[in-house]
Amino acid sequence: MRPLRHFARPRRPRRERAADTGTGAVGGVSATAAASPTGGDDASSRAAWPDLAPLVDGTPAGRLPQKEAKLWSLVLRARRVPHRVRSLPGGYTVQVPGRFARQAVEEISLYHKENVSPHPSIPLPDPQERARATVAGMLCLCAFFVLTQRPWPLLGSYPQYWHTVGVADAGALLSGQLWRAATALTLHADPAHVASNAVIGGAFLILLARRAGSGTAWLLAVLAGVLGNLLNAAVHALLGGPTHLSVGFSTAVFGAAGVLAGLKAASGEGDFRAGMRAVKAGLAGPAGQQAVHPANQAASRQAKGWLLPVAAGLALVASLGTAGDDTDIGAHFFGLLAGLGLGGLAGWLALDHGRPDEWAGGRLNPACGAASVLILASAWAWGWLCGWPAPLR
Repeated sequence: MRPLRHFARPRRPRRERAADTGTGAVGGVSATAAASPTGGDDASSRAAWPDLAPLVDGTPAGRLPQKEAKLWSLVLRARRVPHRVRSLPGGYTVQVPGRFARQAVEEISLYHKENVSPHPSIPLPDPQERARATVAGMLCLCAFFVLTQRPWPLLGSYPQYWHTVGVADAGALLSGQLWRAATALTLHADPAHVASNAVIGGAFLILLARRAGSGTAWLLAVLAGVLGNLLNAAVHALLGGPTHLSVGFSTAVFGAAGVLAGLKAASGEGDFRAGMRAVKAGLAGPAGQQAVHPANQAASRQAKGWLLPVAAGLALVASLGTAGDDTDIGAHFFGLLAGLGLGGLAGWLALDHGRPDEWAGGRLNPACGAASVLILASAWAWGWLCGWPAPLR
């Protein structure tokens, strides 16, 4: 049995102890360097892990926003560039070893260059109250339903008169009674019909009003509904089927959904041909080999940006526009189709002139709202003058 011996730390040479005094090196980096937010207080430490922000776009070191720092880190990770992200009191810093700094700057700059949209996006307005005009319009739609469902003998008004004059009769429309394409939007079969159109239509119109203004949203929706009814009547007439009758604001509701999709498709958030060219072009990797950059893969995904809104609109028709035995699928589809065309046109104009509610110094938006009301009122006046039945005796 061996006797116990006290442990004694081996003594280091005096010169090594003097060299390490006050440094506290940890993992090859001094404690002073570890405490520095940019990798060290001295010049050699800063040169070892430089901050990329001043090298990429001139942003002060340590002031990078969190979203941008995460994006840069994702790009560098995809290209296998060693780096580190640090959170500082004034923002974030993305640092790389000095020998990888040039490659990191090139990768990030290349990503930003390839992910610039071929067209500027339509700027959205600041969040604000845009629902009042739409709610008022839907309340008026419900009030008009109640008005037309009651007989008014002194005025010669009866519920059947309104439907006789205003229903979207395909044969009558093609024979010249064009007012029916607009008046049919304000007529409904029952309270459940008008309530569903008011709720769902109000939701779509509020979304559209955020992007184009309340007045412009209503005008585009009404025009899409009118064009949808005309196209629906023409198709039924070409097919040679029986007389087709249609009523309801749902054609304009799907028109509003189509306008939203058209604006999205025209806003420059994805160009198919540009995206395909970027994918086929490729980029030379660090070793000189041809490779597809992750930014090109992102461009390939964005290339379908114009298809997604259209697919979403068609899915909306399939899910909401085909329910029920008396549902007019044709009116819903052609309303969506007309809305896509109008929305694409409005989006193309908005790319050059800004948001539609800012055109003509903001005066055009209320004018468009007044025009939408005038279209419906003029259509009923036209129908009242040309097709209103004689008073009952």
